[in-house]
Amino acid sequence: TYPQYTDGQNLHFMSFREPVGVVGAIIPWNAPLMMFALKVAPALATGCTIVLKPSELASLAALRLAEIVAECDLPPGVFNVVTGGPRTGAAISEHPCIDKITFTGSAVVGEKIMSVAGRNMKRVTLELGGKSAGLVFPDTRSIEVAAKTVMALSSTFLSGQVCSTPTRAVVHRSILEEFIEHAHAQIASVRFGDPFDPATTSAPIISKRQTERIMGFIAKGREEGAQLVFGGDRPKGDLAQGNWINPTLFSDVTNGMTIAREEIFGPVLSVIPFDTEEEAVAIANDSQYGLSGGIWSSDLSRAFRVGRAMRTGTIGVNGYSVMPNSPAGGIKRSGIGREGGRATIEAFTELKTMILNLDA
Repeated sequence: TYPQYTDGQNLHFMSFREPVGVVGAIIPWNAPLMMFALKVAPALATGCTIVLKPSELASLAALRLAEIVAECDLPPGVFNVVTGGPRTGAAISEHPCIDKITFTGSAVVGEKIMSVAGRNMKRVTLELGGKSAGLVFPDTRSIEVAAKTVMALSSTFLSGQVCSTPTRAVVHRSILEEFIEHAHAQIASVRFGDPFDPATTSAPIISKRQTERIMGFIAKGREEGAQLVFGGDRPKGDLAQGNWINPTLFSDVTNGMTIAREEIFGPVLSVIPFDTEEEAVAIANDSQYGLSGGIWSSDLSRAFRVGRAMRTGTIGVNGYSVMPNSPAGGIKRSGIGREGGRATIEAFTELKTMILNLDA
């Protein structure tokens, strides 16, 4: 409580956090188990009820988890799952009895959800697309580690189908060739194949439509003058009929090219050279997105200075780790709001204030 004395009155106020109410959670296909946990757990922990819609492209994991939740002692109706496509998502977004929408997915869909939810002033948390930049300075302790980390995150981990990965490698010109050499070496460990085979290290593209979309971006990169260093094609042999794309790296990329501006959501890394710290920051910030980013430098003063100057929601320094108890989210076209840690409590609750007149 906080005392406030006004006109001789002895006033105190108290603030409470209360459940926001019914939560509509719409999750993507690229990490259904993790997204299920990140949305459902805090909603239930803060006392909300929830209606969850998994992606129509990856609903089985969420349905299996729903079966497990059903075996718990939650009262009927507290946790609910509905499946379907865009029409189902739209119904959740506009339903007058749903108080909040939490969505992770593309910026295009996020904009539609925000527009519909605004008609009845729903609370929204949107974690949307990204075109994150990984800034690699010449004083980094290991150019090899930086290059292999960026390449793995942008192209080999889930075949680049992650919104926060550093798909723009902004590399100092003096170490450019060495960076590309180490990035190329990273793909030697990539193994496509049956997802149930322990030897498989990289995922297929989610659908034929997305595969064709990614190949279109690769063609656009070549058309606009970027240098295709490796990849850019699809595997041969038994994998030729599947939705696979070889990890791809473009050099001589400028920030005005399509592959440097649009979220590809596939295994494509654009390498952009820089000469000064100010130029690196300007390149990183010249984007419609602002979800994540990375800095590789042994100078922590520089890393802190550059990190503060970058307009993005989350920044990794000499790594790209995710901490579940830290807030995450984007700025600009990458979303609204934060989830994770204390921010999660705030996202799923409303703040109420009670003012007490102790002299009455």
